[in-house]
Amino acid sequence: MAQNDVRERISATEAAEELETTHLRVLMLIKEGALDGIQDGEEWSITRKSLDCFQSHGSNAQAQIKCRTACGGNCGNH
Repeated sequence: MAQNDVRERISATEAAEELETTHLRVLMLIKEGALDGIQDGEEWSITRKSLDCFQSHGSNAQAQIKCRTACGGNCGNH
């Protein structure tokens, strides 16, 4: 993993704390495609960008995808 990738990722546990939910819920959000996650052994990490978009757009999957792929933070929601 490149150095930039490491800085732009947080653990699933940290994501759960930020979302005020459980580690299991974060894993479910990864499975549903609501969060971008990468598994390294038994640990999961989440991209900061996907977490920010999820926090801004909630369960609106289309808005999240558009935000993560196109807005660059300029969607007006973060």
